Amino acid sequence: MLQSRHLRNTVAGLAMAAAAVLAGTATASACDRGAEVCSFRLINNTGVELYSFWASPSRVSSWENDILGDDTLGAGRAVNVNLSDGRRDCVYDFKFKFSDGDIIERRQINICRLGRYTLNER
Repeated sequence: MLQSRHLRNTVAGLAMAAAAVLAGTATASACDRGAEVCSFRLINNTGVELYSFWASPSRVSSWENDILGDDTLGAGRAVNVNLSDGRRDCVYDFKFKFSDGDIIERRQINICRLGRYTLNER
């Protein structure tokens, strides 16, 4: 059963802030998609290990490769995420799968303005 007890929204500056259950904190522009790699810091501020993380352009109809691959992101840990896919897209959808089986999806995240994205306990 999908549970969202692990996450709450602390997003500043994203249009979806009021409706989201996850948190991302916008900072100054993190990239220019036509010129460089887009990167942000993913912070797991929950008490549950993150097993998988997918980020795909919103215009794409299916999830692409798991960014974490064989790695996981432990509770209280952070990782730098570099999206070097060569696309000009700024708007992505995120999907997170936790060790307890919870799966959370968030839509329409502007990665070009995202300096960090924090998953918080609720």
